[in-house]
Amino acid sequence: MKIHGLFIVLIGGLMMRTIENSGYAQHHDHGYRVRKAVYAGSWYPGTADELQENINHYIVNADIPEIEGSVIGIVSPHAGYVYSGPVASFAYKSIIGQDPDVVLLLGNAHREGFRGATIDNADAYESPLGTVLLDTDLAGQLVAHSNGIRIDGTPHQREHSLEIQLPFLQHVLKSGFKIVPILFGYDAEDAQRDILKNLPDLLKGKKYLLVASTDLTHYPTYKDASRIDKKTAGIIASMDTVALMKHERDEMAKGTGNLACVLCGATATSSVMSLCKLMGADKGQVLKVANSGDVSHGDRSQVVGYCAVIFIDTSESGSSPIKFETVADHLTVEEQRMLLGYSRQVMTEFVQTGKPVTQKPDNRLSTIKRGVFVSLHIGHDLRGCIGYIEPVMNCVDAVLDNTISACARDPRFTPVTMGELDKITIEISVLTPPRPVDSWKQIKIGHHGIILEKNRHKAVFLPQVAPEQGWDLGTTLRYLSMKAGLSPEAWREGTQFKVFEAQVFSEKDI
Repeated sequence: MKIHGLFIVLIGGLMMRTIENSGYAQHHDHGYRVRKAVYAGSWYPGTADELQENINHYIVNADIPEIEGSVIGIVSPHAGYVYSGPVASFAYKSIIGQDPDVVLLLGNAHREGFRGATIDNADAYESPLGTVLLDTDLAGQLVAHSNGIRIDGTPHQREHSLEIQLPFLQHVLKSGFKIVPILFGYDAEDAQRDILKNLPDLLKGKKYLLVASTDLTHYPTYKDASRIDKKTAGIIASMDTVALMKHERDEMAKGTGNLACVLCGATATSSVMSLCKLMGADKGQVLKVANSGDVSHGDRSQVVGYCAVIFIDTSESGSSPIKFETVADHLTVEEQRMLLGYSRQVMTEFVQTGKPVTQKPDNRLSTIKRGVFVSLHIGHDLRGCIGYIEPVMNCVDAVLDNTISACARDPRFTPVTMGELDKITIEISVLTPPRPVDSWKQIKIGHHGIILEKNRHKAVFLPQVAPEQGWDLGTTLRYLSMKAGLSPEAWREGTQFKVFEAQVFSEKDI
């Protein structure tokens, strides 16, 4: 299998005992600072032979399906191996033999409180299986391009979520890879945005793995954990970050007994889901869901959940996947919420007065030009949809103009009335600049918006159209041909295609 990248969300969370010895050691032969293996001998075996035998046993017994395509992301646990090792092995077995230049370990801090994100200042990490160097050059570049990420080893000294992945990585990957350990703290949206914006460029020309760390449910009953974790894993596999946030919020609001969290590494997980989509993943697959009650068969009144999920690029071998660096300028959830609120304000005032609002949000979106569509829905029915494919104006002005157009200028519909305002749900699609593809075979349904051009005929579908209709690629192109005023099979010859990607967010989700 080819390597474009790998994202590992590491999930677990059951401590075996508290470890007090932490910190760094000076390596006398090479003179670099080594972060010691703090949890060796407690959360996982402390000798190389026992550790190798332990991991090998888990992997041999992990029955994974045949993987079609390149695995560029996996989700796996970070609890003590006796609990999470059998689940982690499903994820790691899918990447045996890969040979990345660098592995980026993403996790949420469990033991230190801090703002933003930090990268460890060590030169190497240690496990019973040996020492792995940090990619200090890549770390420095990421920090240099970021406002929310800094170099600081303190939060990493006693953090278990990243360390506990190292032996699995050393066991399944070819030697020679380096790591960049990243921990998220609180108020980490800027750091998350910086990572999504900069990593695709910084990793160009490298073979890489991306690793993040999170837990699933903490401390509900076995029955409740099984129900919640199964849904969580499915949403992670969908790579829908808005759905994950909504699921987490909804489950916590239910007041399930002893439920401390749905997933403790939400920032790391959502970062990985977004990065996977940015870098070519078009399919997610759940390999395993379990919890600590599956190992400890006694008291199941309080358990911790784990899962293994992989993200796959199913592009045909021999064709390069289409990647868009501009998608890295992703909108945060707060920015999505702001644009939806502004669109609602514009629609309400225009329908009531016939005039556009005069005040506009003043933030970074007022300086970024992107293609934008505004869609209005009543129930499952479209009520208006207008937008620009090309980045002809900034996001704020595009939302203003297209909201008014969707309300009053869509020739398929009559203007929106006062009585409809409370019934309408607004959906916004923020697009990347269109790029040509060599063949229609490079188009990924649900991932790409499609522009078809032939003999001065032209038509466009947003990325969400085909999945909403249940169309495969051939059916989509037939309907797109007809939308352009051509015969259903006109797309097969003499047709030019461009594709784009989109962040799609709606009032029903945010």
